[in-house]
Amino acid sequence: MQLSPGALRTKIKMSPQGQKQSYLQALFLRDFALLGFAIFYISLFNGLFGSANSSVAVGSFCMLLGIRFINYGYQLSDSIVSLGAVLAVILMGSIWWHNLPLPFFFLAHFLSILFILITTASQPEFGNGGIYTFSYIFITGNPVAGPQITWRAVSLITVWLLLSIILWRNHHQKSQPYRWHHMFTNFNWHSQTTHWQLRLALGVSTALLLSQLLHLNRAVWLGYACMSVLLPQQTNYVNRMGLRLSGVVVGSILFISCMAIVPASFTFLLAPITGFGLGLTDNYFYHSVLNCFGALSIAVTLFGILPAGELRIWDNLLGILVAGIFVLLFKLFHHNSPHLS
Repeated sequence: MQLSPGALRTKIKMSPQGQKQSYLQALFLRDFALLGFAIFYISLFNGLFGSANSSVAVGSFCMLLGIRFINYGYQLSDSIVSLGAVLAVILMGSIWWHNLPLPFFFLAHFLSILFILITTASQPEFGNGGIYTFSYIFITGNPVAGPQITWRAVSLITVWLLLSIILWRNHHQKSQPYRWHHMFTNFNWHSQTTHWQLRLALGVSTALLLSQLLHLNRAVWLGYACMSVLLPQQTNYVNRMGLRLSGVVVGSILFISCMAIVPASFTFLLAPITGFGLGLTDNYFYHSVLNCFGALSIAVTLFGILPAGELRIWDNLLGILVAGIFVLLFKLFHHNSPHLS
C-alpha cells in the first residue's frame, strides 16, 4: 500500500503468478484510499477556510503526501522553520505578486521559486521540486484580497502546524549533519543541481510573465506545463515536450467528446474517475491526458466547453515552448562549462 503505482506495477510484472493478485489488489486499494482521503481532506479544508482557499487545500494535500516520506535533507528544527518560511513566501505571493509591475512580477516569482527549490529540493530525484513548485503556482495563481487575506494566512498557518507535526513524527529519528544555511552555501555555478534549480525557476517565472504580457486566462496552465517539462534533472526533453503536448491535445479532445456524449447529470463524475486513473499509472503521457479532465471540469464553468479545451491546448503549447527555450539555453551553457559536479 505504501509503494508507488510504478513500483506496484513492477511487482505485478515480476512476481510469481500467486503473488500478482495481491499486488494488483494493493494497487487498487491504494488508489481508492488515496482518492477517498483526498476528497475528505479537501472538502474539510474548504469547509473550514472557504472555497477561496481551495488552492491551499490541494497544494497542502500534495505537500502532506510528500512530507510523510521525504524530508528536506537537513536538521529537523531547521526544516520546521524553513517550512514556515516557504509557506510565508507563498502567502506573500498570493497577496502581492499579481499587482506588481511586470519586471518586479517576474523577479518576485523567480526569487520565490528559487528560494523554495533551494530550501526543499536539494535532491531533485526525490520529487519535492514538483510538489512545492506546483503548490506555489496554484496558490499564488489564486490570489486573495480584503477580508480573504486573513483566511489565507490562517489556512497556511494551519498547514504549517499540521505538516510540522508530520515532519517531526516521521523524521525525528533521522540524523542529519546539514543545516538549512548549508543549502545556500552549496548553491554554486558548478553544480548540476544549481543549474536545475535555476532553469526551473527561470522557466516557470518566464511562463507566468508571458501569461501576463499576453493577458491569458488560466496562467497557471502555462506554469504547470513549463514546470512539468523541466522537472527531471536529466531526460530526453524533446521527447518529454512531445509527450506533454500530445497528452494535452488528446486529453482535451477526449474531455470535449465526453461532455458531448455523457448526460449532463453524470459529467461531475469525469474528474473523480480520471483522478482514480491517475493513481494507477506513472506514465507521463497518460498523466498529461488524465490531468485535462480535472483542469477542464473547472474551466468549463468559466469559458464553456470548446473554448476551455482550446485554451488548455494553447496555454500548454506556450508553456512547453518556454521550457524548450530554457532547455536549449542551459544545454549551450553546459557545453561551454563542462566541469559540473
